[in-house]
Formats: sequence, structure tokens, C-alpha cells
Amino acid sequence: MDNQNWTALWSIQARAFRIPYTPFSHNFWALGAPGGVVVDQIHGLAFDPKTGTTKAIGNSSHFLRVVHDPSIVWSLQPDQPAVLCTAGSESEMRDRWQAALNSIFAINALNLRYPNLWQHLYKKNSNTIFNTLGLIIGVTKPAKLLPTLAPGIKLVVSQDIIAHYCYKPSLQKKQSSH
Repeated sequence: MDNQNWTALWSIQARAFRIPYTPFSHNFWALGAPGGVVVDQIHGLAFDPKTGTTKAIGNSSHFLRVVHDPSIVWSLQPDQPAVLCTAGSESEMRDRWQAALNSIFAINALNLRYPNLWQHLYKKNSNTIFNTLGLIIGVTKPAKLLPTLAPGIKLVVSQDIIAHYCYKPSLQKKQSSH
């Protein structure tokens, strides 16, 4: 960012939830209002089809899902690693955010299985969702943003989904002027 006071702007932040008793993190996206207050979140989570609930870590009996939920409180830890990725007008940040929200159905329709713990280094998991959504939002190299160990972060869910839903500033402006 330049010398602007970004705390007066809307922002999109990359954040890392430190997984207790491990060196690893669960990375997720946050939409920030002026002052940096988190007003919305998007996560990749394990979905248990038997109970209909989501959890931060799952196994192969669960599905990998994108979850849009501004009320998740467990993910916001004091002093957690966080990086401001982009800041600007409310309309631009919401347009970027909407690009990610628009992709949720397509990603979840893939019905990806959540990997077992020992498979996280080479199979798609919640950090893969983080990387994929970051690319859709228009963040360059989201896998390298946070100084954390985040297995699966170098993978993407689908290049086709990224290409289809990726935030396109000129297209967004044209659509909003109609």
C-alpha cells in the first residue's frame, strides 16, 4: 500500500488461525470495514455429511467446502498473523469479495473429499480453498502472503473455476454502470 491511511478504507485481509498443538495454520479471508473491523469471512472447512456441521480439520469421511459465514468467532485469535492484501472503496472491496462469493457453488459442487491428516501436504484441503479464493479475489501469490506453515496452500481447486470467477475490474465497472 502507499502512504494512505488504509484503516480509513475497506480492506481484504489474509488471516491465519493457528491450529493448537501443531506448527500449522488454517488460512482464511476476511473483509474489513474502516478501522480494520472484520465484517465477513470466507473459509475452506471440513463438512461432516452425517451431522451437517463444519469443522476446521476433518478426514476423508468429510467433504471440503467453502463456507461464507461472518459469524465465525473461533477463527479470530488475538495477534493472529494477518496481512492486508488490498484496500480501497467499499464498492471495489465488495466487488472483489463478491467474485469469491460467486465461486462458492461451483467449488462446492466438485464434492471434493477432505484429506486425512497425513495427506495434507499433497492433497487439497482448507488452505487450497484459501489459495483458490485469493486468486479469484485478484491477490497475487496468495500462497506466499502469510508467514505460516499451511499444508495444501500451493494447490488450487480448479484453474477453470479461477478463470471463470476471477475479479475483473473493467468488467465489474461496466456491470455496475448498467
